[in-house]
Amino acid sequence: MTDTTEKETYFSHTDRMFPELHDDDRIPTEQFLIACQGIADFVGFLGTAFSPVKSDIAGNVKKVRTKFETDKERMKYLQDLIDIDLNENNGKLGVATEGLLWLKRGLEFMLQLLRLMVFEYNSNIDKSQTETIVGILRQAYEKTLKRHHNFVAKQLFKVLIHAAPYRKDILKAVALGNEGLEDVCIRHIDTHLDNFGHNVNSLVNYYYAKNLETRP
Repeated sequence: MTDTTEKETYFSHTDRMFPELHDDDRIPTEQFLIACQGIADFVGFLGTAFSPVKSDIAGNVKKVRTKFETDKERMKYLQDLIDIDLNENNGKLGVATEGLLWLKRGLEFMLQLLRLMVFEYNSNIDKSQTETIVGILRQAYEKTLKRHHNFVAKQLFKVLIHAAPYRKDILKAVALGNEGLEDVCIRHIDTHLDNFGHNVNSLVNYYYAKNLETRP
């Protein structure tokens, strides 16, 4: 039997992983933004119908990075960037903090989607029974983004999820076009979820603490 554990996949690159949190759950800004761009690029594997989602995440990454690059040392941690941006805007959301707000929401959705994908794959012996991801897309949306969207956006998303490719096609893209690496891809995605979750939770809690986001 061929050992595939060392095969390269999209998620086998450690530079796409979310960073370890520092003291007081502070998030290293540089690696966080690199990982966010990695998630935006992954959305591209969901097909052209999801291009607006990819563009939205990438656009918000750019807004935060633009602010970060004005003083990388002072904004080494994401929480510091938030504080500085709020201070410069009299306690209100600035371009960076508003962009980060929507980036956070998009990350919550993607984290939920990837968790559900891994869980569903590992929970079913007959993988062919769970090839469509429409169900987990709907679950992830309802748990995260739905409450932030207006009526029109909700209707658009209902249409969008039915354009999603099958899981096998997504995992083939994650495998960089190689066949037969579904198990490896799922394991590599799974290795990202802990840090991804810690980063999102830290950011979510900081926005709550600053009264910049409403609790569900």
